[in-house]
Amino acid sequence: MRSLIQRIKSNTYIFQILTLMSGTLMAQIIMLAFIPILTRLYTPSEFGIYSLFLTLSSMIGTVSSLRYDQAIMLPKSNRDAQALVFLSILLTIAVTLILTIATIIFYDFFWNYFNQEAFWVWLFPLSVLVFGLVQIFNSYATRKEFYRKIATVKMMESVTTVSSQGISRYFFMWDGLIVGKLLSNSFSLYQLLHYHLKKQTLQLKYLSKRRIRANSKRHESFPKYLSLSTLMNSLSQNIPVLLFSSFFSPAVVGFYSLTTRVLQAPILLIADSTRSVFYQKASKMYANGEDIIPLYTKTTWGLVKLFILPMLIIIFLGPTIFAWFFGEAWRESGVMAQIVIVWFFFAFIAPPTSMIYNILNLQKLLLMIQIAALILRTSGILVGYYFFDSYWVALILFVLFSVVHNLIFIGYIYFKIKKNHFIRSQA
Repeated sequence: MRSLIQRIKSNTYIFQILTLMSGTLMAQIIMLAFIPILTRLYTPSEFGIYSLFLTLSSMIGTVSSLRYDQAIMLPKSNRDAQALVFLSILLTIAVTLILTIATIIFYDFFWNYFNQEAFWVWLFPLSVLVFGLVQIFNSYATRKEFYRKIATVKMMESVTTVSSQGISRYFFMWDGLIVGKLLSNSFSLYQLLHYHLKKQTLQLKYLSKRRIRANSKRHESFPKYLSLSTLMNSLSQNIPVLLFSSFFSPAVVGFYSLTTRVLQAPILLIADSTRSVFYQKASKMYANGEDIIPLYTKTTWGLVKLFILPMLIIIFLGPTIFAWFFGEAWRESGVMAQIVIVWFFFAFIAPPTSMIYNILNLQKLLLMIQIAALILRTSGILVGYYFFDSYWVALILFVLFSVVHNLIFIGYIYFKIKKNHFIRSQA
């Protein structure tokens, strides 16, 4: 046992992943421990509205920096990386201001969309701002290899979320799902910003318009292609939440959102941690002319082996597990889990692939793939609604087309890096 621990510590790559996973593991344990309480305090309809709000704010928040936050990892110079940090912050603030103006102009639309709650309408731009800034400072912390701090922030975010959501309903009989999440994100932002200031990683004296302009130009493929492809991917993945609310009911969205929230736990635990560390290591290796195929295949195959057993458990026991754990009212979520688990398998093993697209500067191709995925997934839901009037058929078609998309998404990059390595080795 001691020798195993020593081998893990000596393997920097694995140790960094495990460090990130430790915080995420605690966060997921806390979340899973409190979800059965929250599902007995809140109705499926309330969870549906919360999921709708969270989906929209996270979708816009993710691209609020026009994806320059993803470029922070790439420059060799720390000064260039800092320029990208400040550029990302400025863009996120600008997008939030534009969204605020749009919220004022189209207030009636947002008011109806968020269940006629004015308070939630005005929280929407603020949620986008906080989400975007957290993403920026998290990316910069990953570049600096502040893995322990990132792990701590994830754990504290989970504690803040579930505690505020539970207390607001149990003691004050108030729907605190949205506010609780916003409070936890704000606290995460404070922790990350405070740590960067403490470590003096943000040096204004090295900042200049010329450096910001040069880096924005050097990494222009991120706003031109990656930002739109990310938005397309987010839209296509969350299209059930966006459409089920209009086509069927908030309760259906609530069932679906609980399903995805629970199944995303292992993805947030392992895949996201793997993505961050893999991106950091693979970027360095590629910049130095090293072969990244062994790292890619080893990481992806390792994720495959990790997910097989949980997938089989959900396929055979999904409804029983959900009914026992979250209450009989949520059995339908377990049935949904049996369907979407196949899609989540590919989502679980895809992070290394998605990072390779950035490293090989294939953002334009990624955009085309994501647009095709959005069209396919949306078509599946529309067919299920207009021809069968069934959210079950809509969900099955959505998952089927998602699997096809992921097979193309992963298969292409595997053959691409093999070909790319051959060309570089012959040069």
